[in-house]
Amino acid sequence: MWLEMSRDASHGGDGWGFAECLWSPSHKNPSGRWPFWELLLSVRKGDIVVHLRGKGSRAAFVGHSVADADGYETSERPSVPGQWSYASSFYRVPLSAFVPLVEPIALGDVLRATRDELRTYFDRNRELPRRTREHVFFVFQAGRLQCLNGAYLSELSTSLAGIVLGRTTEMAPRGTPNANPAARTGEQVRQLLARVGQGVFSDNVRANYGHHCCFPDCPVSEDALLVGAHIARWADAPQLRGSTANGLCLCLMHDRAFESGWFTLGLDGAILINEARIGTSPWGAANLKRYAGLRVRPGEIPPAPDALRQHWRRVGTGGDAVRDLPAPPPNSPNG
Repeated sequence: MWLEMSRDASHGGDGWGFAECLWSPSHKNPSGRWPFWELLLSVRKGDIVVHLRGKGSRAAFVGHSVADADGYETSERPSVPGQWSYASSFYRVPLSAFVPLVEPIALGDVLRATRDELRTYFDRNRELPRRTREHVFFVFQAGRLQCLNGAYLSELSTSLAGIVLGRTTEMAPRGTPNANPAARTGEQVRQLLARVGQGVFSDNVRANYGHHCCFPDCPVSEDALLVGAHIARWADAPQLRGSTANGLCLCLMHDRAFESGWFTLGLDGAILINEARIGTSPWGAANLKRYAGLRVRPGEIPPAPDALRQHWRRVGTGGDAVRDLPAPPPNSPNG
């Protein structure tokens, strides 16, 4: 997740306007690097961008968008480049799906409410080796917390987003869609943070299985065709939310089959087939049934037994197919 700090209302003109894209010059005038511009090249399609807009007391978090493509460098120019007209090329990230907050969240209120937490975050980040530090949008100078001048695009980790935006969710009791604007904004932020958490979960699960579908013999290893699939659903197992042990790395087809209950796993990682759900499906017969009893490719972190039991109950698999198999010994592939 990223944070765009935009001060100018024009923001580049037609096609380069606010929530249409992120953009910056590719170099200082006359030359030189600026890390908060170079971050645009690290944005990937599907990343979430939170928008902080305005100056001084009017600065506020106003909404969020989704990156429509990876960041890139281009010789195309914004129609209103402003003070950046000197640049020979620009960094650009197209955006889509802008969602405005019902009620903008004033930056000043956030900084006052989270000052101590941000100070701790800032100090810990500064202690990291330079190459691993996050580029954050704020700084402490002479004991004063303020936005960092020139931090157009900055990193917004899950932890930092929780600090900066998390207090807003307290205004929104669950199940109150018709509450006041502040409460509806809180609910929007809660959904955004949950969405970010899902993305982090998916990344962790895919990494746990080496970015390869764990179903036996499946050759799929392209991230675009892989899913960090929940074993137990988010709503069914609150204690497992975000846990890598509640996930399997599966290709799109095996993910759909697992979600539909065509197969599940025993506690030893063995494929357990649900004949009733597969029925007469030719694909199920050819691609699932012959793998009954074989183990999935192991990850560094094995599936949680509680998550598997939740899956058994949800998909309604009965009889011998969901027998509570003994846990594998410590030296087994899934131990």
